[in-house]
Amino acid sequence: MQNIYILSKMDGTLLNISVLLQQRGLAILPRISQEEQKVSDDTLPMRSSVSVILSSPAPDTSMSHPDYEQTAHDHAAILLLVKHVGSQLKQKNFSRVYERLSRVNHVKIIDSMGVSREVLARYIKEYPVENNDWGDYQTHRRLLGLISLGKYDTQQELNELCRVHESLKVKYSSTLFDSRCVLFGPPADTSPSEPNVLSTPSNFKTRAVFYEDCEPCVGLEDQISEFLSSLFWVLESKRLERSREKVERVSLLLAPFERKDFVGLDLESRSNRKRCVGRMTKHLGDLSLQAGLVTEALSYYSSAVDILKAVNDWLWLGGAYEGLCAASVILLYPNLSRSFPLQRNASLQEGSPGKQRSSSISTNSLPSGMSPAELQQEVQNVLSPEDIPKRYREAIIHYSKYLNAGIIEMEACFKAARIAVEQGGTLQASTFLQNVIFINLTLSETEKIQRFTSLSDLYTQIGFHRKASFCRRLAATRHVSAQNPQPNWSQCYQLMLQALSGHKLSLDPTEFPRGGLQGWPALQIQLLQELVVAARRMGHTALATRHMTFLLQTMWEHLLPTEQRDLALQLQVLAAQCEGAPVPLVLNSGIVIPPANLTNLPQIRSFVLRNLEPQLRPQKIEKLKEDSGPFLFTPIHFGSLERKNVVTSSKMDYVWVEGDVCEVAMELYNPLPFELKVLNMRLLTSGSVFESLPTSLSLPPESGPHPVILSGTPKEIGELEVLGYSTHTLGVKSNCRLRHIGGFPHPQYSVDVISALPKMQVLTSLPKSASSGSVGDTVTVATSTNITLYAGESAECGVTLSNVGELPIEMVEVSVHSTLEPSLQQQVFQWSQENLQAQLPLQPGADASFTIYIYSLTDFLTPAVVFEHGEWNTEK
Repeated sequence: MQNIYILSKMDGTLLNISVLLQQRGLAILPRISQEEQKVSDDTLPMRSSVSVILSSPAPDTSMSHPDYEQTAHDHAAILLLVKHVGSQLKQKNFSRVYERLSRVNHVKIIDSMGVSREVLARYIKEYPVENNDWGDYQTHRRLLGLISLGKYDTQQELNELCRVHESLKVKYSSTLFDSRCVLFGPPADTSPSEPNVLSTPSNFKTRAVFYEDCEPCVGLEDQISEFLSSLFWVLESKRLERSREKVERVSLLLAPFERKDFVGLDLESRSNRKRCVGRMTKHLGDLSLQAGLVTEALSYYSSAVDILKAVNDWLWLGGAYEGLCAASVILLYPNLSRSFPLQRNASLQEGSPGKQRSSSISTNSLPSGMSPAELQQEVQNVLSPEDIPKRYREAIIHYSKYLNAGIIEMEACFKAARIAVEQGGTLQASTFLQNVIFINLTLSETEKIQRFTSLSDLYTQIGFHRKASFCRRLAATRHVSAQNPQPNWSQCYQLMLQALSGHKLSLDPTEFPRGGLQGWPALQIQLLQELVVAARRMGHTALATRHMTFLLQTMWEHLLPTEQRDLALQLQVLAAQCEGAPVPLVLNSGIVIPPANLTNLPQIRSFVLRNLEPQLRPQKIEKLKEDSGPFLFTPIHFGSLERKNVVTSSKMDYVWVEGDVCEVAMELYNPLPFELKVLNMRLLTSGSVFESLPTSLSLPPESGPHPVILSGTPKEIGELEVLGYSTHTLGVKSNCRLRHIGGFPHPQYSVDVISALPKMQVLTSLPKSASSGSVGDTVTVATSTNITLYAGESAECGVTLSNVGELPIEMVEVSVHSTLEPSLQQQVFQWSQENLQAQLPLQPGADASFTIYIYSLTDFLTPAVVFEHGEWNTEK
C-alpha cells in the first residue's frame, strides 16, 4: 500500500499512517460532529488540519464511562470499589462509613529490601467492567480491591448480602486481588428471631468484618490498612514477576479495541518484537508507580518512549508520555491532588508525611524541600515543570488518532489542565480544556452533564468565567434534553443560576448598573429567558414571574420595542397565575431571590413635593427678640456659599402639618403599544407615620406625560422621608424608589411635619363676591365680600368663626390691612376685641361671632373758600 501522510497543523510534521493502515484497514470517520462544532468557534491547536480518525471499520471495545475527577496522582493509586449492598443500610450511614474509608488513602509499608514505601488508595462507588478491561493499557484502571457495606437483621438477609458480594467478585474477577465485606448487624445475643446463630454461609470465601452499629466501628481503619497492605504485596509480586520475564518471551499487551487488529499478523517480526518490549516496559512503569517506586517508574517510562517511538506505536507512546508526566508530577507537586480528610489509620506515625499533610504522595527516596532544578539533578528522567505540559500535549495528540481512545484523551486533557492550573499556566489550561469540547464521544446525558460541569469548574479556576458559565448552561440543557429519559427541570434551573455570575448578572436589581454596560446584553437576555422557562417548567410560577420582572426591569434599554411588548404580555400572563410581590423568594435550596420592581412601567419623568395650600400654610408668630449680648459679625464663610450654590438640598424649605392632606405631583409615560392600567398607586415614605391614599389610572398606548397627584396624611410629627411610590402594573406589585430610578437629583426628599394646628372657617353676613384677590402682601384670601357705602353712611358686618378642626382655638387676632391712613382706618373699621376674647377658647365644632362696624369716612369733599378781610381763606 502506498504511504499516506497527514500534515500536522500543530508542528508542520508529516505523520505516516501506512503502518496503522496495514494493521487495521482504512476507515476515515468525521472526528467532530456538527453538534459539537456548534459548541465553539475557536480552532483547536492540538488537532491536525485534516480532521480524520483511523480505526477498524467496525469499532471494537472502547472505554464507556469517563472519570472527570481523575488526576495525575491517581496513576500511582490502588483502585478500590466500595459497594452499597442490600437495602437495610441507610444511604446516610453508608456515606458516613465511606467517608471514613476514604481517609485511609495511603499507608506506609517496609518492603523486603527494608525500603519504606507509601501505597496510595483511591476509593470509588461505581466502576463499569468496560473500564476495567483497560487495565493492561494503564494499570491504575484495574480494580484491585472490593469492599462491600451492608446491614442485616436476620440470617436470610445476611446470606443475601454474602451472595451479592460474591457476585461482585465474579464480575471483576479478571483484576481483583482481594476483597472485604463489612457487615452491620444486631448484637449477637439480641437477634429478634435466631439469637447467637447468625454467621456467614459456608461457601462465603471472603473475610467478613462484623460491627453492631455504623457509628463506633472500632478498628475499622486498622482493618482497611491491613487490607491495603495485602493488596500491595500481591501487586508487588505481580511487578516482580513481570520484571523477571525474558525479553524474547514478552507477550504483546493490547488495548481492548486492538485485539482484532493483530489477528493473523506476524508478531515475531522485528518491529512487532520491539512493540512487545516497548509496551511491556511501559507496563512495568505503571506497576512500579503503583508500588511506590516513582524513580524506577521514570526509568521504565523513558525507555518505553524511545522504543515505542521507533515503531510508531502511537497509542502506547501516548500512554508512556502520560506515565512520564504523572511520575514527574508526583515528585514535583506532591500536594497536587484531591483534598483528603486527615489520616486516621494507625500505620502512620506522628511527624510522618501523612500526618503533616492531607495527601502527600512523594516517596522516601526523594529528599524533601528540593527545588525542581535540584530534583532533576538528583533523579534521572524526571521532567521539568516546563516539559510536563509539552509531553501531555504530545500524548493527547497521539490519543486523538484513535477513535476508541476518546475517553483516554479526554481524561488526559483534564489531568493536564489541572497541572497547568497548578503551574499558573492559564492559556495552557484553556487549550487543554478547549480540546475536550472537540472530542466526539457517545456519552449518556448524565456523562455529558458531568463533562460540562467539570469543564466549568476548571474554567472558573483559571478565571474564564464566561466560558465556565457557558459550560454550566450546556450542562443545564442536558438535564432536560429530548434524549434524557428523566428530565430534571430543578437541576436545570440550579445550573442556570450558577451561570449568572459568569455573564456578569446578579438577581438583585439594585446591583445592576443603570446607564452603564456590564457584560453582554444579548447573552444576558437569553439566559434570563431560559431561567423563566426553567422556573415555569418546575411549576414555580412565582419564580417565573420574578425572573420575567427582573428581565423587563434591568434589560429594558437593550430590548427592541417588539420585544418589550412581547415580554410585557408574557409577564401579564405569568402574573395572572401568581401575582408578583416586592418580597424575597426563598428556594428549597436556601437561595434567596431578591425582589424585582418595575420602574419602567409606567415611566416617571417628574416627582415634586408640593407645599400646602396658601390658607393652610402655617404662619409663625413673631416674638420680640431678647437682648442676648453683643452681636459678632464676620465676613468669612469658608466656601459655604459656593457649596450652597452647587448642591441643592433634598430637604424642603417648608413644612407639612400633621393631619393635613399633603401632595406629590408626578408625570407618567406609557411606552407600551397597549393600554397600561396602573392600580393602587401610593407614596412610599419612612420616618414619621404617613397614611398614603391610593390612586388608580389607565394610561393610553404610547402616551404621556400624564399628570398624577399622589396624596396622603402625616399622622405624627417629625421628619418625613418620601422615598418614591408603589404601583400594581401588569399583575406585579412594585416598590419604586427614587434611588433606583435614573434622572432624579436626590434618592429621597425629606420634609418636617409639625404638630396639628387649629382650623377655622370664616363666614360673614355680607354676600360673597364673585372673585377673590389679595391685598398688599397678604396671602390669597379664602373668602371675600364686597360692600358699597356713600360718604357718611355706616354698615354692620357680622363675622362668624367656626372651629372646623380637632383642636380648640385659644387665640384669635383680628387685624385690618388697607391703604388708608392708620388714624382714618381706625375710624372706618371698629369691632369689640373684648367680646371676641370672651368667647375663647373655641372648642371643636363651636362658633364665635363678632360684629365689624364700618363707617364711610372720606376726605374727597372740596374745601369751602370765603373772602374775609380782603383775603381768601379755606374752611375745613
